[in-house]
Amino acid sequence: MWGSANRDEAVFGDPDELRLDRDPQTNLLYGAGIHVCPGAPLARMELRLIMEALLADTLHLALIADKPAVRNKFPAGGYSSVPVRVTR
Repeated sequence: MWGSANRDEAVFGDPDELRLDRDPQTNLLYGAGIHVCPGAPLARMELRLIMEALLADTLHLALIADKPAVRNKFPAGGYSSVPVRVTR
């Protein structure tokens, strides 16, 4: 099942943790080989531009303690919402 590809504990220890030290080459979000998503480069560019714009004027970024993140429902992965407080 593709929904579990990035959750293989033999490859991705602690799959529910945000770990910036993970090797991005092992992430299967956009598929791999002949099954790679043709829109992956555009999606990566959009994500980079959004994050650069958000972080350009950000002094502090923190999770909101009393509002937990909500995981996406199968078959999607990741989170549907992650409440954060942005200080500019």
